[in-house]
Amino acid sequence: MIGTDQQNIKIVYVEDEPSIAQLLVSGLGLFGIKVHPIYISAEDLLADMERPEFTEADLLFFDIRLPKMTGVELAAELRARGETRPLVLVSAWPSPTMAELGKLQAVFLPKPFDFPDVIQTIQKLTKK
Repeated sequence: MIGTDQQNIKIVYVEDEPSIAQLLVSGLGLFGIKVHPIYISAEDLLADMERPEFTEADLLFFDIRLPKMTGVELAAELRARGETRPLVLVSAWPSPTMAELGKLQAVFLPKPFDFPDVIQTIQKLTKK
């Protein structure tokens, strides 16, 4: 059952398509989930990792197809730096293999978003 008790969940999102980012912000906002900040590239996130909004986030969402560094490459870089928070890769393109997802300790969600599935995934990953 999807509840509205996710009031304190914070998500960082890397997405180069503003309309898709806004869709996630609006959809999750209905459940009290805050999506902020939104970065348009992996490089922007890497340059901004000390920002409290990044360090205090519960969950990381990365689009796979980004302009330079992909979401998969970003996930690998963050894991190599010791990042342990739950990580969700999203794409309208096919999912990475189960082996790739396992190595990255990541979950894949397809676009367009199925909001009940997104909420259930968030609840499972954050235990909230």
